[in-house]
Amino acid sequence: MFERTTTKLSIFLKFFQRFKRRPDLDYLDQQDLSRFSDQDIILETGDDIQKYLPDILGQALARTWIDERFLEAFFEYPNEILERGGVYLPSRIIVEFEKLEKSRPKVTVFEKTKNGRRKLIELKLIMVAEQ
Repeated sequence: MFERTTTKLSIFLKFFQRFKRRPDLDYLDQQDLSRFSDQDIILETGDDIQKYLPDILGQALARTWIDERFLEAFFEYPNEILERGGVYLPSRIIVEFEKLEKSRPKVTVFEKTKNGRRKLIELKLIMVAEQ
């Protein structure tokens, strides 16, 4: 009887310790997890776009792999999703997201020109497994 009581007490203590050691995650409620950065990112020049946009779009591509709702929204409204995430692009910049049935997701950035549009950036997210 004493062993059963000790066992039950030990199980209770392990459970209580696990509960007690939980990190305080309340700060997550105060964060907007849809943002790409703590501060707004305003990309005005071609150099800024070439320098910073690939990293931002890499984050977006990665999220499309794990978040179905984000995938659908980014597929339909990539420029708007970037803006809601705090990334502002000039009106001459067009972001297109493509996900064909069996192909990898791809983001292409174009700049509007007098003669149509010019491709600036194209990104595909490829996962590589190594041993």
